[in-house]
Amino acid sequence: MPNLYRTESHVPRNNAQRNLAGRTHYVDDATLRFHKSRIISARPTDGGLLFAIVTSDAKDMNNTQRGFRYVIFDLFGSVVERNPAQVDMEWFRTSVQAEKAMWSAVNAMDAVVITQEGINRAERAHASEMDLVRKDVKRLQESGKLSAA
Repeated sequence: MPNLYRTESHVPRNNAQRNLAGRTHYVDDATLRFHKSRIISARPTDGGLLFAIVTSDAKDMNNTQRGFRYVIFDLFGSVVERNPAQVDMEWFRTSVQAEKAMWSAVNAMDAVVITQEGINRAERAHASEMDLVRKDVKRLQESGKLSAA
């Protein structure tokens, strides 16, 4: 069960990694290294229901130019929103611009609704997984590899 996000460290990278560990690979060391990313800021918002980061990233694979972007995660580690840099390669020139846009996006969101939708998705996924396990157990029993209980 995911805990609410909270400030785990005043070092942005450590804060993001401690909060998002087990929820997403987005801020793992290997991912950051691959994308030549640095976490500039990381913080819980909306009472811990959302987590927002601002990063400085390589604009190209040779790291000749850098840009800034933001990403907002729900309680389950799913990306709720990110700036358009991912789609049309429009980057913020400064971290201040990215931070301002991030807060604008956070303030326009309903964190409770987002969390409730995440809970519903998690419940459906869990139920689906349990159905698959039941089918596997039944298949094993029918094949004679397990005795009936």
